[in-house]
Amino acid sequence: MILIDRTIPLLAELLTPLDEVRTFDHHRLDRELLVQMHCRALFIRSTVRITRSLLDGTAVRFIGSVTSGSDHIASDIVGDPRYVVALAGGANANAVAEYVLASVLLWCSREGVAPEEQTIGIVGFGNIGRRVAEYMHRLGLRIVVSDPPLQDAGFAFPSYVGVATLDEVLDGSTILTNHVPLVLSGPYPTHGLLDARRLHRSAARLIVHTSRGGIVTERGLLDALRRGVAVAVDVWEHEPNVSPALARRALVATPHIAGHSVNAKLHASVLVAQQYYAFCGATFVRPSLDLPPRRLLTGRIAPHTVLDELLRARQFDRDTDQLRRIVRLPPSERCLAIEHFRATYPARTEVFRTSYDD
Repeated sequence: MILIDRTIPLLAELLTPLDEVRTFDHHRLDRELLVQMHCRALFIRSTVRITRSLLDGTAVRFIGSVTSGSDHIASDIVGDPRYVVALAGGANANAVAEYVLASVLLWCSREGVAPEEQTIGIVGFGNIGRRVAEYMHRLGLRIVVSDPPLQDAGFAFPSYVGVATLDEVLDGSTILTNHVPLVLSGPYPTHGLLDARRLHRSAARLIVHTSRGGIVTERGLLDALRRGVAVAVDVWEHEPNVSPALARRALVATPHIAGHSVNAKLHASVLVAQQYYAFCGATFVRPSLDLPPRRLLTGRIAPHTVLDELLRARQFDRDTDQLRRIVRLPPSERCLAIEHFRATYPARTEVFRTSYDD
């Protein structure tokens, strides 16, 4: 039996040839359901926390998550050879990069400044950071990047990217964005990486936060707002509970939906399905996805046109208005309203692409 979160598109259709498929409401997922359904493969979103107590005594051996990160899956599950954990790394990278692009251009428009006069500091140069850098390069921004793991690995950064320490990025950037996983320990921890102290020393006039709650502290973002710094925030320390004060004052405030484009959702389903087919020793035939073509962003497209097209298609400004209405609700109702917002998020398609998406 395959169990799939009912909000994941396309996946049930892709996996039906392999086994019986049932969908579930993530609020009702528990060990008893897994045992009762004789579940062998479980497909989830980041709203489900996978722990030893959930899986012990069940037949589950494959966990597919339509997300790029694994921080919602306990480390002792990820490292246990009894389980195969499949992720959708990179599936939402362009969707999130478009969010950053829209935030930067919205801030430039509101402040009356030219993008090509700005320096953007990018913390983390993975799937998302690379796309953000290419978009910024096409708009003429100067780009500085901090990514010690990649530096230590001898990664060849693009010629249009300057590589710097985190402090150098903080000191020399008018725009700051981060794209790192949530890592609690080890040589490159990221929890609290951009705290109030670091943000206070930053020269940034715009901070964009789209990675994971807890990497940038909300205390630091609120302090930055008090100093007149603009903030665009999509991820929160205590999701689904968001900070009303931060949501009300941010330039853009959304409930972890930057990566929720139709393109990203379908691509994520395809990626985890492909891995499950490999797990079963079956041949996977990649489906044709009926999506509008994305345009390669070039310097010939005026920044105001890029912004208009992004807001028309992705509607981050309307999402911000909706979240601000939600945070006026009583605390007892707020989290449920945000979960409903995310679970019923409208179909929004991406507009642009980078050379990484060819």
